[in-house]
Amino acid sequence: MEVVYINNSKVLAECKPEPCVMAVGFFDGVHLGHKKIIEKAKEIAQVKKLTFAVMTFFPHPSQVIETDRKVISYLSPLPSKMEIFSQLGVEKLYIVKFDKNFSELSDQDFVNQYLKGLMCKHVVAGFDFTYGFKGKGNMEKLKNVGTGFFDVTTIPKIQYKQEKISSSIIRKLLESGLVSEIPHYLGDYYRVSCLVKSMERGDADNNFIFKAQIDHDYFLPKPGIYKIQIEFNETFYNGLCHITNKTLKPYLFEGVIDGLDRIAEKNNVQLRFIEQLLDRPVAAAYDLFSRTVI
Repeated sequence: MEVVYINNSKVLAECKPEPCVMAVGFFDGVHLGHKKIIEKAKEIAQVKKLTFAVMTFFPHPSQVIETDRKVISYLSPLPSKMEIFSQLGVEKLYIVKFDKNFSELSDQDFVNQYLKGLMCKHVVAGFDFTYGFKGKGNMEKLKNVGTGFFDVTTIPKIQYKQEKISSSIIRKLLESGLVSEIPHYLGDYYRVSCLVKSMERGDADNNFIFKAQIDHDYFLPKPGIYKIQIEFNETFYNGLCHITNKTLKPYLFEGVIDGLDRIAEKNNVQLRFIEQLLDRPVAAAYDLFSRTVI
């Protein structure tokens, strides 16, 4: 996957654009709704024999635009999102810097510079995608201004239990500790990438106490005890972890894992949150940590 970073000081022509089908959106978490958009763009690109591209933005617009709720941590920080896009077969990824200048770009200038300028021949986005200053551009307007330049496909609302699948819903589930519900929205358990800092044998056979550091600005579940799985070398190991004060940066937490020994120390692993066992950190955590995880 080719990755192209774009900011307002960079001439778009320097990006060496090529005719493409482009999925556009912020895509935090790359949930089931996002995947519908990306999969549709891939399908169209294959039929039209064009480059399969994605355009995303960084940082989150709420960090630049005045809003009541700022997103400062992510379901999929940029490195994680890039990895997901690569796994989905994206051939060219445009990462646009979302700063004050970009936020003040008119909807027509966005189309001219970032879609026509990048030789986009087909745009795919969700029904609620907006663009340009104060979000004045929408999908209906995009169809009109694209006539003769590019086609537009709008992906309708994807729902679960009559509720739109969204990054906001996933954050609410994490804030409530309801991690077992997240696969219905994300398509998988919520996961974070972390670096194992230390490991030592626990009280039970094949049981290891670990400390790990979160790699990036992940949105973490509410404090409590969670059943987890750690993925290492394409193998999943069961365990527990203890989420405490989420404001610490970089975030360091501890847990217990079954069957994964010191071979993982100092290595990056994927940690999946399976189920909340206790809704707050309590002394009982240490009793849980002293047992072999089944």
